[in-house]
Amino acid sequence: MTLTIAALTVSFSDLRYESKIPAPVASKKLDINNISTWFRTNGSFNRDPSTGNAGFEWPKGSGHKDRYASGLWMAAKVDPETLVCLAEYDYEYLPGYVDDNGSPQGLNDPAYRIYSIIRGDTLSQDYQNWPSYQGAYLNAQNKPYFLGTQTMFYSYTDAYPQAHGNNAGSTSPLKVQILQTNWSYTNIGLEDVCFTEYRIINRSQHLWRDAYIGIWTDDDIGANSFDDAYGLDTLRDLGYCYNFDSSDPAYTTNPPAVGFKVLRGPAVFHPGDTAKYYSPPGSANLVVKPNCKLMKVSVYNVFWNSDPTTGDPSNFRETYLCFQGLRSNGTPWINPLTGQPAKLIFTGDPVTGSGWLPMNGPQRNLLIFGPLDMNHNDTQSVIIAQVAARGSNNLNSITKLRELSDHVQTIYDNNFQSVLSSGNNYSSVPNEFTLHQNYPNPFNPSTTIEYELPTSGEVVIIIYDISGREVRRLDEGIKQAGNHKLELNADGLSSGTYLCKAVFSNNTMSTVKSMRLMLIK
Repeated sequence: MTLTIAALTVSFSDLRYESKIPAPVASKKLDINNISTWFRTNGSFNRDPSTGNAGFEWPKGSGHKDRYASGLWMAAKVDPETLVCLAEYDYEYLPGYVDDNGSPQGLNDPAYRIYSIIRGDTLSQDYQNWPSYQGAYLNAQNKPYFLGTQTMFYSYTDAYPQAHGNNAGSTSPLKVQILQTNWSYTNIGLEDVCFTEYRIINRSQHLWRDAYIGIWTDDDIGANSFDDAYGLDTLRDLGYCYNFDSSDPAYTTNPPAVGFKVLRGPAVFHPGDTAKYYSPPGSANLVVKPNCKLMKVSVYNVFWNSDPTTGDPSNFRETYLCFQGLRSNGTPWINPLTGQPAKLIFTGDPVTGSGWLPMNGPQRNLLIFGPLDMNHNDTQSVIIAQVAARGSNNLNSITKLRELSDHVQTIYDNNFQSVLSSGNNYSSVPNEFTLHQNYPNPFNPSTTIEYELPTSGEVVIIIYDISGREVRRLDEGIKQAGNHKLELNADGLSSGTYLCKAVFSNNTMSTVKSMRLMLIK
């Protein structure tokens, strides 16, 4: 079967795609932790731009690839037209921005590229030239914002007419501008996660009606795509791919699972609700939107090779049908357990064997938010995390992926504070329990005591006088991993030497640290 979309011809004989990508497109790796993958200024990611082959390597250095290619898909009704823009199969985004007249700019400007900074490196060219004027985040000190151990930023748009083909597969530009931030951590528990925020701006002069935002992906676990299967965990808003059996030529046994964990969907009108989120993530800037809610995944669609009813869309009309939760021929999916039409498919649980279970075979999927309306200059923010996990067998890998997704959700719900320092730069979660010397020391009348935890656990902080008598109990209870600060006020205490004893314990360990303090009145 051959599929033609815009200027792109897709042959399913080898299940791979070919396309001429304009020269100004930039590429860069996000590879600070166990995930090593590519991002591009044409909205594509996870594909190796140098070879055109799979580019999502996990674990880094293993040579094993789990995702072939992924990209941002969008669609909306604009006046009488239905407009779409795709990254994978087609490449209808290019670097730059849209000016106030609705014209694309910056295509041949070398400043519109991918910027990548590493926490603590303030001498790199990307740090020195951090493009805040393009929309890259700054911290409270107006310096580049280290959102992760590695942080990326770039700006791109579909507004260039030459990026859209002239056949039935393409449309006029939506004139969307995307501000994309990617980041990863080396922190314990987050080594197998990378994050992306899309800030999506309607830079046209028209209302987008019934708009959809989609994350398209072609996942290939290891060396064989024929035994892969896609599913949706609706409880977690987690779209995932796993091996249908426990054997894979690349991983041999117990192949991993990979997924997209949704952390923030678009904010849409919903009377009586209030949408709240921090922008940028981890900052103190709380955005409050009354009568709005944050959208969950509203459509989950899957495409099979060479299938006349469930195959890939061949033109913009079929693409829009797929955004609406229909098959490419316009017919609905039917849940085999209820007999009812469904827009969220394969929502069963392979681990327990219950519900509408996924099917294996070469396929691609689309994780979708919508419909929603966006006026001129409206901005929507979507945050996703790519997660990878490996268990004792193929199904246990799904369980491990869910556990990791739950951990990522907790990190997000706490506004990344467990991996943030007060200066808007991340400090790594330590490898061991650390009690720092108080400051100032000597002190009068108060001093700060700081400690760090490698994991969550129970902490007790006690101050003793020189005779061993307890005089203050500063802290007691379950604490999260990361940095903690306490203040000791010496009112009522005499001058002299005191001992601070800190006890940390969890299910696997118990550690005691101590230090001397000097009070001078």
